[in-house]
Amino acid sequence: MRVTCAQYALHDGDPNTNIKRSVAAILDASRAGADLVILPELANSGCSLPSREFALDLAEEAGGSKDFKGPTLRAWQIAAEETGLFIVGGFLEREGDLLYNSAAIVGPDNFLERYRKTHLWDTEKLLYEPGRDLPVFETPLCNIGVLVCYDAWFPEAARTLALRGADLLCILANAPDDWVPEYQRRGSLTMLNAHCIANANANRLLVACANRVEYGYLGRSCIVDTTGGVLAFGSATKEELVTAEVDVQRARREKQLTNLSHAFGDRNPALY
Repeated sequence: MRVTCAQYALHDGDPNTNIKRSVAAILDASRAGADLVILPELANSGCSLPSREFALDLAEEAGGSKDFKGPTLRAWQIAAEETGLFIVGGFLEREGDLLYNSAAIVGPDNFLERYRKTHLWDTEKLLYEPGRDLPVFETPLCNIGVLVCYDAWFPEAARTLALRGADLLCILANAPDDWVPEYQRRGSLTMLNAHCIANANANRLLVACANRVEYGYLGRSCIVDTTGGVLAFGSATKEELVTAEVDVQRARREKQLTNLSHAFGDRNPALY
């Protein structure tokens, strides 16, 4: 399976521009032979919004589980039908007066599912409601789990998705400049990358992370193999498609083995 993480700049508070940019990234990924494309967190709105009222005006109303009403999901559904790609992208969602930092999984044949960010960072708690579930989505490509940015800092979240049968963990991010001072870093890996690698290795998951890139944001999108090896790695400054071939069947074989030992078989649940 060919996975692409679309790393590009977002325009905070400008959904029209952001939707056009996201569709352009999807079409570029399709031309490059991708089967699955991952877009950044809040790909329709950006994350720096001046007020809750402003965010409510931008947010897209949710319909039923297969019937989202907003322009972003409609545009992605059209792109999925035209290209045959599956798309995982972040969007600002509204349900009545409630806001969610959500991700959509969109595919051909009207495939549409949703995840809501479960771990809210700092002032996000003033805007969003936390999601209440960690679902795994069965697609024709593989079983997909989704986390949004700060979610990846919680090992329990990735482990839960792995135990529920995820083959691939998609992480959508608007990760800002790193907490680790530049002089203390070794190489170019950021904490976001470290969590991607650790989650892959500890759970024998494929991990693909799409992060926003521009001034103040980290970029460095990555795709990681089940052992923690980095298959593809984006730059800190450049808009680009970060692409790699991943072996879903290998991930499933390793998961079967780790049910006997290592990640799953060697667990000691009585201690937890």
